[in-house]
Amino acid sequence: MDVPEPDPALLNRTRLFEALGAVFRRAERTQRPAALLMVSVNALGAVNTQLGIDVGDELIVETGRLLKSKLENVDTIGRYGSNTFAVIVDDCGPDAIGGVAATMNALVKGTTFPTAVGPMAASISIGGVVIPQHAKTVSEAIQDAIAAVELAKQQAPGGLVVHTQELAAERALVREEAVSSSVLGAIEEGRMELMLQPVVRASDRTLAFYEGLLRLRRRDGVMIPASDFIEDAEKLGLARVVDRRALELALPLLVAHRDLKLSINISSLTVGDEDWIATLQAVVKTRPDIPPRLIVEMTETAMVHDFDAAAVFLDRLRAIGCRVAIDDFGAGYTSFRHLRQLTVDMLKIDGAFVINVLQGRQEGVLVKSMIEMATGLGLETVAEWVADEETAAFLEAAGVTYHQGFLFGQPVTVEELEQEGAL
Repeated sequence: MDVPEPDPALLNRTRLFEALGAVFRRAERTQRPAALLMVSVNALGAVNTQLGIDVGDELIVETGRLLKSKLENVDTIGRYGSNTFAVIVDDCGPDAIGGVAATMNALVKGTTFPTAVGPMAASISIGGVVIPQHAKTVSEAIQDAIAAVELAKQQAPGGLVVHTQELAAERALVREEAVSSSVLGAIEEGRMELMLQPVVRASDRTLAFYEGLLRLRRRDGVMIPASDFIEDAEKLGLARVVDRRALELALPLLVAHRDLKLSINISSLTVGDEDWIATLQAVVKTRPDIPPRLIVEMTETAMVHDFDAAAVFLDRLRAIGCRVAIDDFGAGYTSFRHLRQLTVDMLKIDGAFVINVLQGRQEGVLVKSMIEMATGLGLETVAEWVADEETAAFLEAAGVTYHQGFLFGQPVTVEELEQEGAL
């Protein structure tokens, strides 16, 4: 028997997202709910291993075709993953979703599917979310439905789990506990590390300084970037602990390598952390050469939480002798008036602008304006995420001071730099 061709009625992932967006707009306009059901074919891994991926794919396609042909009010069925597809059901609220899922389960259990190796039975697990009652965006609906179907597979294979606010709160609590344990454990066990990425002078491409980027090394050795845990750590009140660890890692490097210039990041919560300042002051009392080689970065979004406190803190850093930078400039809300009130040395232009400077006139004009404004205020500029020579040339023509990005070097460990003789 030939393997069935993909059914055009089963949308691909991109078309599925588009269809789901249309459902949101229709539900909001008509005030009639819809449901997104993520359907997972159970034990498909065993089928793929024992009988082959083609057979498993046949089960997915045939199950989707069955549901598409038999279910009423089905707006769309689309393939989401290797063993999962999404079903969008119109006029389906909290009271109806259980009945729809029961009908789906009964249809699948009562059907024998033809495959290349003969007739086969299948069963499904379902995770659902009601739109727009329990999800306000496409990404939120997808995320919640996937979480629900994963829970269904764990707790009640062949059954249904519907996303609720209580379920979301439980998931958030589990995630928070995992993040807290992971971050604190990494600090206690010495698995929080700094990796260094070069920042080069735009004038001659020579090294100006390194940015110290925090990484969490899992127990299996995998390195996790700060972007994957720092937001949750801040919500859990761990930002000060993380920032202190970053400083504790940076200072010995500056002590050991007298030519090293380094920047590190701090969050808004560290603005009021006297222990952070005390740690820095204790070292610079005996090593006055360190402050001129240390740049402290704070995002402009962090500053808006308490602008006055941030301004005082940055002034204290500059009084010690450190330079200060506004990170991710352009992504937040710092006005020109605020910028004039801050005593800073450097603006780091948000990489989301930099990567698009050649794609559209608007981005190019914005980046040029940022560089021109900073230059007029006597500030240096760093362009982040510089990935190609064309972008670098555009930025140099605009007058940028420094480049940072994969074109000039990826983050590497201190040990690698020492082995290369770069430190």
